[in-house]
Amino acid sequence: MKAHKSTLLGGAVLSGLCLCLAACTTTQRPGQSANFSGKVTLMGTSVSGAKVSLWQSSAKDGARKISETKTSQNGDFKLSRPQRENQVTYLIAEGGTVGEQKAEKLKLLSVSNPSVKGAIVINEFTSVGSVWPNAQLINGDAIKGSNTALAIGSGHVHHLVDVSTGQHGKTLLNGSNLPNSETMVRLNALSNLLALCGNSKTEKGCDQFLSLTDSNNTLDALISIARTPWQQASELYELFTEHYPLDKTAQVRTGATLPYLLFEPKSFSLSIRLEGGGVMALGKLMFDDKANMWSGANWIPGSQSGVIKSIGGGLTRFNPGGEPLSPAPQGYNGQGLSGVGWGTGISKDYAWVSTFNNKIGVFDLENGKPLGPATVDGELGQLQGVAAAGNGDIWIADNTKDHMVHFPNGDYKNGKRLKIKGLEAPFGIAVDKQNRVWVTSSYNNKLTVFPADNPDAAQSIEIALGARGVAIDSKGNAWVSQQTDSSELVLPPGVTQAPPRPTTIMQEFMQGLEVADANPQQTSSGMISIISPDLKIIQSDIAKGDVYVPWGITIDGNDNVWVANFFDQSLLHICGTDTSKCPDGKTTGDVIHIYESGVIQLSTDVIIDDAGNAWSANNWYDKNAVINKSYSPRTSTFAGGQGFVVTYGVAGPVRNPLIGPVRRPQ
Repeated sequence: MKAHKSTLLGGAVLSGLCLCLAACTTTQRPGQSANFSGKVTLMGTSVSGAKVSLWQSSAKDGARKISETKTSQNGDFKLSRPQRENQVTYLIAEGGTVGEQKAEKLKLLSVSNPSVKGAIVINEFTSVGSVWPNAQLINGDAIKGSNTALAIGSGHVHHLVDVSTGQHGKTLLNGSNLPNSETMVRLNALSNLLALCGNSKTEKGCDQFLSLTDSNNTLDALISIARTPWQQASELYELFTEHYPLDKTAQVRTGATLPYLLFEPKSFSLSIRLEGGGVMALGKLMFDDKANMWSGANWIPGSQSGVIKSIGGGLTRFNPGGEPLSPAPQGYNGQGLSGVGWGTGISKDYAWVSTFNNKIGVFDLENGKPLGPATVDGELGQLQGVAAAGNGDIWIADNTKDHMVHFPNGDYKNGKRLKIKGLEAPFGIAVDKQNRVWVTSSYNNKLTVFPADNPDAAQSIEIALGARGVAIDSKGNAWVSQQTDSSELVLPPGVTQAPPRPTTIMQEFMQGLEVADANPQQTSSGMISIISPDLKIIQSDIAKGDVYVPWGITIDGNDNVWVANFFDQSLLHICGTDTSKCPDGKTTGDVIHIYESGVIQLSTDVIIDDAGNAWSANNWYDKNAVINKSYSPRTSTFAGGQGFVVTYGVAGPVRNPLIGPVRRPQ
């Protein structure tokens, strides 16, 4: 059978697909049907007599098996497929014979998308590539979720694998990913472990593979690994090396897919870096209700920007499948915006960005059309956090003028400046179910909380200096990231006098770099705190020693907590207040796992999508290039972080957009 290559969709087509939530689903008219053909293989060998079932899933109807057949001697199959609108199509292959060996515990998956117009392959690669972005949506044979969850899950499969050929996906093979992470070698090792269940000579290995994951078949095993990729990672790697032994003559592991893991991984998580659309040095990430991701860029990609000299970027947007919709290199603008820091927000109708050049940009969610800048009743400083409240209000932190900007009912032509007691360089914002506004200050040791309808009743809680992100869990607790360990200023070795308060955001960043450079042996700084709804500190030293200048913090659908660990270039997964959703032995505040990858750079934010994947913002790339006092032709464009990263299948799905506290899927 000749496999047909997938066709890349142009920007205009992608935009249209995104807007109707069909970026990852079939869009033909109901009532029609079409022949659907393909092939089932394992490690290049045909799987004959395998049961192949075709499924379609939608938020409205759930997952339904449409048709079923068996593969021929050559592993080929044909099915009739009704063509329905907004349906995710996927195929499951079970059992069969590989060569002359029965494979009763073999179960494979391929999740399709509109770009696959011809035949489809079901094999070990498509199974891994299909499971990881959908891991939180699969239950048995059913892939189920909201429209947005299904669009995201099916839309990201092609980054990892091309189901039309059964080979690695183009995104995984590109220069941003292949040489910069372990994703390829982890995927290959996983596919080889799965293949142990297709050979009688490795039956013992198959049983060990299923036992380690407490599974009855290979598909369930992959789902288990994808959800908790750090669990049994050492044992899985040992199983791989045992059953793919090193051929001392050839100096490669016999039968293993090249390239393979040479070192034991800390986990089998799979991460992909995505780029384009004006992305460089993203600060805060947000989703709208159609699963489009929006984020403002500190700087324009390709520019020689840093904290001394810079050319500010605009607003970027990506569809549910991670394809850029905003134009490169500047993204959306049209309002005189120059550089967006940690200020991106999504309300019911608009995308909001707060900028370094004292403006608030407002954009239409349908097409990125500029509507602002917003009108405010006075002079603005440089701005940071943006938050949407459940009642429609928008709150924005004016970082350099120490006040809040309030847009009642989200009316961008009616901004009011408010002076709130306790604020000193306000930074991150969250709004709880009681419509109280929680604000961190980056220059003092206060977390400020006030009723939205009575800002004069503000209260402050003493925390550590350098607070950044704040997030509200489903019980109303606030989780706060702080970049130091103390409420009092501690000067680094050799420094005798505190620096003056910076007058710009970039000066503040410069001071942070200088403090880090003054103590090059330092490997951690900061901690996470939990504040109860009645403003009591529950825990104050969470992840101390593991975090190194934490920034963004978010809550997933399990009430677990995720932190962008800036200088450590990693993501922290922390057990929340619902310990029933944590691994055995973990309690509130315990670090579950630290996710690392070469594609994760100095990150300022992490958020969770509707399908349970973690998206993180690469804000800085080369720390030395950020201080661009002098010109270096090799590194002059290296300050800003490159793209953003999606780490698949590791979190409890949420309902976006984030309006008020975290919301679980409906």
